Amino acid sequence: MSKKQHIHRHLLIINKLKSNPSSFEDIKSFFQKQQDILEEDFEISKRTFQRDLKEIQSIYEIEIHYNKKERWYEIVEDDLEKPFERIIEAIETINAIKLSTSVSNKLLLEKRKASGTEYMQGLLHAIEHNLLVTFEHQSYWQEGTTKRTVEPIAIKEVQRRWYLICFDIVKNDIRNFGLDRILNLDITLTKFLPKKIDVVQHYKNAFGIETYETATKIVLKLDESQGVYLKSLPIHSSQKVIEETSAYFTLELFVHPTFDFIIEILKYGELVEVLEPKELRETIKNRIEKAIKLYQ
Repeated sequence: MSKKQHIHRHLLIINKLKSNPSSFEDIKSFFQKQQDILEEDFEISKRTFQRDLKEIQSIYEIEIHYNKKERWYEIVEDDLEKPFERIIEAIETINAIKLSTSVSNKLLLEKRKASGTEYMQGLLHAIEHNLLVTFEHQSYWQEGTTKRTVEPIAIKEVQRRWYLICFDIVKNDIRNFGLDRILNLDITLTKFLPKKIDVVQHYKNAFGIETYETATKIVLKLDESQGVYLKSLPIHSSQKVIEETSAYFTLELFVHPTFDFIIEILKYGELVEVLEPKELRETIKNRIEKAIKLYQ
């Protein structure tokens, strides 16, 4: 069986158990139905299934437990913000596209320029093997390019852009570089001793890619219609509803109030009010006042 079929089988198991706990017989029956829809052979034995469970935990960090009392398998929920959720989503999208011979008028994708994803495989290899990376970086704010030598740490997605998180040798600090602005990437053979940097923790309270402001509690009051939307698609993983009425929602977040976050709040216009902290409330107020002057 090909690697593609292995991955597809993993996804079927995950999706089945995400919808509801199931016995092995339920899963086997689900596979048979998918076999008719996708026109692929998805026969599965108990031995293959047990091997798949181990691979799913190893590859996707999703733990599947057998409940002896109920006699079913279930996903052990811990952290719902796993990056593999997005990877699974991407693979499912590819599989959906392959079902149709013509998708131009059925799957409508947003138009955007190249995002630098062609560098991902090389950069992940460098991260995995602790190899120094050199490249030229084209800044938005100045002409020409600058030569960079970095110790790659991770790749982060932010608002449809991909960034290389790394330790800049010259700047002696953690920096981020948009993959779409990287030129002449070179994965060297020079190894480095990785620094003890927890990038997940570093960006835990980030909205966007920057963390230059101290993370703080932020309280927002939103119009009921917008509140319903943000309940289904939170601004940030720390978001929680602290009050809900028929007229409005009050949300609490814990983030770095950087420029990106300020722009995010401003885009909701009259549908949102910053209640806390006072400093952020004043910043938003001042920006709104400046915007009003442009139309007077």
